[in-house]
Amino acid sequence: MPANYKVSYVVSGGDHPGAIVNMEQRPLVGDRVKLGEREFTVLEVIDLIPPRGDFHYLHVTIQLAKD
Repeated sequence: MPANYKVSYVVSGGDHPGAIVNMEQRPLVGDRVKLGEREFTVLEVIDLIPPRGDFHYLHVTIQLAKD
């Protein structure tokens, strides 16, 4: 069974409120994610608590992607 990630995205230095998203793949530093119409770059990924079964809880800091 694949892992499930509950990801809390927090935007650094922006006016976007962030989001909490369920994902099947762990985000990595440097990845790009799309929230709404905007694209962001992942700066930091932190495990909030140890995994519980197949569930992982992550804090991810992102910033507006630079083209």
